[in-house]
Amino acid sequence: MIVVGLTGRSGAGKSTVARMFASRGAVCLDVDWVAREVVHPGSPILAEIERAFGREYLLPDGGLDRRRLGRKVFSDPAALELLNKITHPALVREVDAWITGLAGSSAPPSVAVIDAAVLFESGLTKLTDAVVVVVASEQVQADRISERDGIAVGEALARVRAQRSAEQMLARANFVIRTDCPLEQVEAQVDKVWHLLLSGSCG
Repeated sequence: MIVVGLTGRSGAGKSTVARMFASRGAVCLDVDWVAREVVHPGSPILAEIERAFGREYLLPDGGLDRRRLGRKVFSDPAALELLNKITHPALVREVDAWITGLAGSSAPPSVAVIDAAVLFESGLTKLTDAVVVVVASEQVQADRISERDGIAVGEALARVRAQRSAEQMLARANFVIRTDCPLEQVEAQVDKVWHLLLSGSCG
């Protein structure tokens, strides 16, 4: 079983590429979903967040106020670093358990994909055999975010530019897939990467 880390900046088209890998037989794990699960009401990780940031970052039902905490950490690098220190080890543990479960199953998939925006920051790369970085132009990313989240393109562009640079991601990539092109060209790139993965090549 080959474990692939799939990452890219917001609006780059990572989810589209993940679906394409899944249609070819990969089993994919959305780490955003894992991140929501590890902070469910009553979880030890949520209790740590409450201790670090305060009760005001919880909703009345005891869940995490993601929007409020998001505003806090994206305007305060020290707060973001603290949040990552609390959550990232839990993400790695959960993803590691998922991989172990797949590998030990009666019919492991040929490819398992970890779909994670925070692949590098969290340390999840240590669980992977290859890294695929999805890229698009900043303008295409901003247009997609604007449409998806219902915000102004200018605000979306600011979000894009606040993220880890594409160059930093590309420096650690085994494969790169561009999505600011017709969908059939994206499919062709995914096909090429898929065949290289199955042949044992990591780029």
